[in-house]
Amino acid sequence: MNEFEKELRFALRRPEAPAGFVSRVVAQTKPKAARRWPAWIAAGVAAGLILSASGFEYRQYRARKASRELITALEIAGAKLNMTQQKISELNRRTINE
Repeated sequence: MNEFEKELRFALRRPEAPAGFVSRVVAQTKPKAARRWPAWIAAGVAAGLILSASGFEYRQYRARKASRELITALEIAGAKLNMTQQKISELNRRTINE
């Protein structure tokens, strides 16, 4: 073997793996645990759902209140119209009788 072949063999030789190399490679091939959501994200989602539900409930409350107010207003208007109709009828009777 000449000097060139010796240098070539030396350059192409298989180096030894460093200590712990195999265990590090095996550790990286194991499946990782599922990523957990941070607590603040879960809290934010929960807060959003609560606000959304409470907003819906508040709108329902306002609609029921408006409905009750409308019914009350219609009852008052009906009572006033009845009173007015009675007065007109009374005036008509007086006019006819005179």
